[in-house]
Amino acid sequence: MIFGEEEQSKEELEKRLEKISEAYNTLKEKYERELRSFPGNVSETWQGDELFRRAFMTSPDSVNINRLSDGMYIMVNQGFTQITGFTPEDVTGKTSLEIEIWADPARRTELVNELKEKGKVENFEALFRKKDGTIITGLMSAIIIDINGEAHILNVTRDISHLVNIEKELEQEKNLLHTLIDNLPDRVYIKDRNSKFVICNKALIERMGKKDISEVIGRSDFDFQPPELAEQFYRDEQEIMRTGIPLVNHEEPRIMQDGERRWNLITKVPLRDSTGKITGIVGISRDITDIKKKEAKSRALNNIIKGIATTANLDELLKLIHASLREIVYADNCFIAINDPETGLFSFPYFVDKHDENPGLLSMEKSCTSFVFRTNEPLLLTSAKLNDLTDKGIIEQIGTNSLSWIGIPLNLPSRTIGVLVLQHYEKENVYSEDDINFLTSIGSQIAFAIERKMSEDEIKQKNEKLQALNAEKDKFFSIIAHDLRGPLGAFMEATKLLTDELPNMSGEEIREISGEMNKDASRLFALLENLLQWSRLQRGILKFEPQKLNLGSLVRNAVAPIEASAARKEISIKINIPLSAEAEADIHMLETVIRNLVSNAVKFTPGGTITISAEDAGENFLKIGVKDTGIGIPSEIIGNLFTMSSKVNRPGTEGEPSSGLGLLLCREFVEKHGGRIWVESEEGKGSEFFFTIPGRVV
Repeated sequence: MIFGEEEQSKEELEKRLEKISEAYNTLKEKYERELRSFPGNVSETWQGDELFRRAFMTSPDSVNINRLSDGMYIMVNQGFTQITGFTPEDVTGKTSLEIEIWADPARRTELVNELKEKGKVENFEALFRKKDGTIITGLMSAIIIDINGEAHILNVTRDISHLVNIEKELEQEKNLLHTLIDNLPDRVYIKDRNSKFVICNKALIERMGKKDISEVIGRSDFDFQPPELAEQFYRDEQEIMRTGIPLVNHEEPRIMQDGERRWNLITKVPLRDSTGKITGIVGISRDITDIKKKEAKSRALNNIIKGIATTANLDELLKLIHASLREIVYADNCFIAINDPETGLFSFPYFVDKHDENPGLLSMEKSCTSFVFRTNEPLLLTSAKLNDLTDKGIIEQIGTNSLSWIGIPLNLPSRTIGVLVLQHYEKENVYSEDDINFLTSIGSQIAFAIERKMSEDEIKQKNEKLQALNAEKDKFFSIIAHDLRGPLGAFMEATKLLTDELPNMSGEEIREISGEMNKDASRLFALLENLLQWSRLQRGILKFEPQKLNLGSLVRNAVAPIEASAARKEISIKINIPLSAEAEADIHMLETVIRNLVSNAVKFTPGGTITISAEDAGENFLKIGVKDTGIGIPSEIIGNLFTMSSKVNRPGTEGEPSSGLGLLLCREFVEKHGGRIWVESEEGKGSEFFFTIPGRVV
């Protein structure tokens, strides 16, 4: 960089040029005033004018008088000699052409013509050749004077070579600086106090999507950015100008014309004038979007890998995967489809979408998702490509149409387990080949994470189920042992009494003891029957054979064995079932449910009514109710009625034992039919058990 010995700045050089020009103009005006004071005809006595001679000879500038017609020198001063190297003896009586002082003689002709036309010339710039042959630049002012009736030129010339050189150096430096700034990949700009652009380079113009600097200069970020971002930039810059504290290596978002969000690393410093006053800011901005994306991609991959160990279940892992992807690509609409190799159906363990709901299990034979799964190739779908594949019958549109769609196969080393899908409903070309490459690169990691977490969840569920079964088994044996002990103990006491006292007993006493033994045996049989059915169901060996049944006939057959015990407790059983009510159920299971519910009602009703009803529940289901006028159920045990819990065990109104196994069996059988069972009860007023079963009222 050329700044002289003191390495002057551009501003200092410009000030120097300005001062020299001012000094020259002042001196020139002085000489012009002196020249204008000369009379039109100067006699030979002018040489004796001491005042003129002193001004003429002592001027540091070149002053000379030469004949207008041929340039013959009449008189030169010391300044002429100092600047050109020619002495008075060298030039007096010789023409300018003879001494070749004009580097371009045509310029003298131009000077003469202008003098003839105007009578004087100011700031006439020309190149002169010194005595040693060096070329210098002179700035001349001249007038025509008359000497002895002949026109002469009186001129004052200042050597401005150093100023011209400075200007050239400044221009070169300016061009160099502009070339450097304009070819920098970073965006460089200057803003005024109002945060409006006053200078910017090509990189900034191109980044803003503009073609010419005129489209940027005089405007602010409010003309190019969303209001919230522009407001933030404005506040930051005004704070810099207020405090004088620069903002260094600050990450700043930018929204491009096409809506793309990019990141810049910016440095903004206050711009000061020669007095130190802050007049604006200088900014340098570097696009770090690619770096941010690489960091985000690496972070996303690490999060997914860590998520395998840190998340509690598959749902948490999939949420973590979605959150990681959203840092890199548009993923507001995202789902993961997993294929079941046995059924060929797709399930959607993760489904987040603005328009569509999770479809559950789906074949998706000709869907875009299925296409990606079958071809095992990523698919970047545009409207044109979608139309092409649809017209060819390769795929069919499922769900709401999206303008941008991207599908990535989730591959394990041995097989493809599913597809990751992202989509945008409002914008086209949201996704790029770069997104395809990134998502494909982590697709196997996502597949591995999902597969491992699914296996962990499956193992966990099996362990939990096994633990629950073990706990249920322990409860079951405890309940069975307790419930068997009662009637079996009474039966043994009765047989012992008969063995020991039979000879001494009357016929009536024997009949009474035999009756009690029959009751105990009946209870044991009912308990063992329920136990046997529940055991078969748990082991999966109980046949399930649904068929069309007349519900009324089935209920009457199921209730018949219970009518005697109900009559003994003065309970009437009413059946309010439409004659045309048909159930599609396993006859043995449905009879067991009816029989257990009615037996329970008899057990907890001291006398009154039990009503069995049925009505159409819609969607090809019947709703069946068993209502009693008994003692009701305490609210604290209602929640455990259909579970294996000893807390629900309580004796009937006449001390009848209750294991709770019957209600548990009812729940199992009802759910086997795809129905549900529940109870409504008020203590002291009675209960009504409801359950649904496939069927209808014809």
